[in-house]
Formats: sequence, C-alpha cells, structure tokens
Amino acid sequence: MPFIAYQSLNSNASTNHGVSASNSQHFTRMAHNTVASASDERWKLTLPTTPEGVSPYTPVYGPAQLLGSAPEGFMKKGAHDNVNFLNMVKNKARQSLQNLIRAFGGCDLLVFGELDSANTEWSSMEAHSGARLSVSSPGKACHCFSVHSGQTAVHDPVGSGDGWIAMKCYNVLVVFVHVPNAIAKSDSACQSFYANIQNQCLQAGAGAIDVIMGDTNQSSADFTQKVVSAALNTNFVNAHSDTNIEPYDTYQRSFKGTNATGTKKYDVAVYNADTIQLKKVIYLTQFVATVSGAAAVTDHMGIGVHIEK
Repeated sequence: MPFIAYQSLNSNASTNHGVSASNSQHFTRMAHNTVASASDERWKLTLPTTPEGVSPYTPVYGPAQLLGSAPEGFMKKGAHDNVNFLNMVKNKARQSLQNLIRAFGGCDLLVFGELDSANTEWSSMEAHSGARLSVSSPGKACHCFSVHSGQTAVHDPVGSGDGWIAMKCYNVLVVFVHVPNAIAKSDSACQSFYANIQNQCLQAGAGAIDVIMGDTNQSSADFTQKVVSAALNTNFVNAHSDTNIEPYDTYQRSFKGTNATGTKKYDVAVYNADTIQLKKVIYLTQFVATVSGAAAVTDHMGIGVHIEK
C-alpha cells in the first residue's frame, strides 16, 4: 500500500548545509532556462495548497492554475535571497504533496536528496513536508538526505551511508540513492555499491531491498535495473520504462529526461518484481509557481510510486 516519493535538490559540495548551498545552483539555472526558452505557452499545473500552519498532508480541492514559465534568467545567481529561495522550496514541497494526494490518495514517505533539514536554516521544512523522521548529514551538502512524513507509526530507519539512506515503510524496504558521479557509469562499481547497501540492510535485520529510487546519474535508461538485478541476484524492474515522460503537474508538455536539459533519465525507481507490485508511478517537474510564472528550484524531477507488497 505505501505511497512513496523522492525529490532531489541541486546542492553544491559545501560543508555548510544551509540554504545557500542549494540556492540557484548551476544545473537549476540550466533546467529553468532550458524549459523557459522552449515555448511561451502555459504548461505548468499549479494546485491549491494548504496555508502555512495547516498540515500539508490535508487534501485541498479546487482547479489547478495554468502557468507559463518565468522568463529566462529568472533563477540567475543572486536573483533570489535565501529567504525567498527557501519559500520556493517550501511551496514546492506543498505542491508535491497535493499532486501525490491527487495521484495516489496520499503520501506515506517524502524524501529529499541533497537537503539537510536538520540544519537550522532548513528546519522550517517540517511544517511543509511533514515530521522529520531521519536525516543523513555527511560532509557535503550534495550528499545529504532528509526523510519526512505526516505520520510516524509505520516507518523505521534502517541505515545510511555514502550516497544512500534506507527506510522501512509498511514493511517495505526502500533505499533512496544519490549515486556518486565517480562510480555512476561503471557496471562493476555500481554493482559493488548496491551489494554493499544490501549487505548493510541484511546486517541491520531489515531483510531484502524492495525498492530503490533516487538520483542514479546512470549512463542509460535501463542501467540501474541491470546493475541492481546483477548485484542483488534478483529481478528488479523499472517502475517507468517509457522513454517519454509526461509529468503529472504539466498540461500537454512532455520531456525526454529528468535532468536539467531533459536528455538523461537520472531520477528513477526500480523495484523487486518478486516481492512488489507496482500500482502507479508519476513524475513531478522541477518547477514551482512564482509571481512571474513557473520557476525551477532544482534540476531533478521528483518521482512517486504506489506499491503493494
């Protein structure tokens, strides 16, 4: 039954995990300008959300607003101070939850990559993405993970390491990844990476991995499925195998990839076909509503899955 979502920010390698590490980074600017230059038509569906002070997991009913892109250069470095950018990310979290509620009926787990919500500058994210259940805060901001939920009774932290964090959700073992660039294109290195994660999960008594999702930096659309299946000696399947992506929060707008230029499918989910049934999968864009139109707050698309075990 779990409804699980992953959204990565675009953060730098700073040891300071504050908002400035994620504010208008290079690939975020590229993602915005790529889409803003493509068409002046309205395309972004923006749902009504709960006001601040009301749980973001509360369903809000009403029509979506259809927006065009904010102008090219809108996300240029220095255009938005940290307070403004933080508000954009908060709005993105609330928007994502409303999309997940409409697509699936709810969201049990919302995980952010490249974000350390235990940092005081990000601590207010809890009011917009749910209680913070677990955080991985290694040296670099781009290696962090934050796990959030509107409920705590069905979740158990399992472990974390360089490039991953694992959670049990309704007895489903989900591993969220940000595969290091240094190994992302190597079959053997990635197999070792995933085998090591599985071993640590087994040592923690969590059992076999059911779902892996996140930013894989993979070399081809089926790369992660192949290396995970080989590494874990199990049949893992792509949750979304189509080469065309039509995000749930768009109107008549398709993408070929999840990265800044829409050319690579880095953000994916794969699942253990022996233990899991996939009911539905959606993508969410990198964009959020502003007074000037839809603007990118990251270079990564979000991904949500509804699964049954």
